[in-house]
Amino acid sequence: MREFFSGRRGRLFMAAVALLAGIMIFSARSGGLQTLPEKLLSALLYPFQLLSQEVSDSFTEFAGVFFDAKENYEENIELREEITRLREQLVAYQSLENENERLREMLEIRQEDPQLQLTDAQVIARTPDNFQSFTIDRGSMDGISLYDPVITADGLVGYIGELGSVTARVVTILSPECNVGAVSSDTGDSGNVTGTLSLSKDGLTRMELIARDAELQPGSLLVTAGLSGSFPEGILIGTVKTVDLEENGISLWATVEPSADISGATAVFVVTDYPGKDGEETEQPSEQQEEVSIPAVGHGE
Repeated sequence: MREFFSGRRGRLFMAAVALLAGIMIFSARSGGLQTLPEKLLSALLYPFQLLSQEVSDSFTEFAGVFFDAKENYEENIELREEITRLREQLVAYQSLENENERLREMLEIRQEDPQLQLTDAQVIARTPDNFQSFTIDRGSMDGISLYDPVITADGLVGYIGELGSVTARVVTILSPECNVGAVSSDTGDSGNVTGTLSLSKDGLTRMELIARDAELQPGSLLVTAGLSGSFPEGILIGTVKTVDLEENGISLWATVEPSADISGATAVFVVTDYPGKDGEETEQPSEQQEEVSIPAVGHGE
C-alpha cells in the first residue's frame, strides 16, 4: 500500500481525490443551478467520484474484516483454553470414578471374605504373548510377594510371576505356567485348572484330572480349593463350558471360561495375605520372598 501512494499512479490518484473534494466543497457552497462549465466539470469528474466511493467502501469493508478476524482470533484462544480446562476436569473426574469403583470392588471382596488382605493395582502394560499376561504398578515396596494371587471382584486372574521393587508381572490362568486346584461349587468334583495355547486364543482355560465318574456339567461354577496354600479358598475361577473324556479314557477334562475379564482388566487386587498362605502344605518355592526379574516358573496348588 505504501509503494502505491509513493508511485506515480498514487500521486495522480491523490491529486484527483483532492480535486474532487475541492469541487464538491465549491458546489456545496455555491448552491443553486450549475453553470455550463460546472456541468462539464461534474461530468468529467463523475468517474472519479465513483472510484473514490469504491475505494472508501473497500477500505471500510477491509477494516471491518480485520477487526472481525482479530475478535474471532481472541475468541478462538478463549475457546481453546476452555476446552483444555474441561478436558482436565474430565480426566480428574474419570480418575475419581475409577478410584471409587476400585474402592467399591475392594469393599465387596472384603465383605465376602474379611480375612483377605488386598492391595489395589493398575495395569500399566500388556505383554505381547498368547496368555494375556500384564504388568502392574505395584511391587515389593508395596508389600507384594512373588506368587501372590491376583484377583478382581469377578474372580481369579492369576498370580505374581515376576517381582520388582515398584512393578510386577502377572501370569494369568490362561497360561500353562498357572496351575490352580479347583472344585465345583455345586457337585464338589475337583481337578486342576491350567492354561493351554489353543484355548487361550479364545480366552478359555482347561480343567483336567477330573474323576471319570464326576457329575460335573456345563454351567458348573469352579472355585479355588485352597488346599496347598498357593491360593485362598473359595475364589471364583470360572464356568464350565464343556466336559469330555480324556484320550486315555481314565479321566475327564473340561473347558472353562474365566469369570474375571482378563483381557479387559485395567485394575486388579493383589492378595498379600489370607488364611493358609504360610501353611505347611504350601508348594511355593522357599525363595518366594526374594525380588526377581526372571521368567516365572510353573505355580500350582
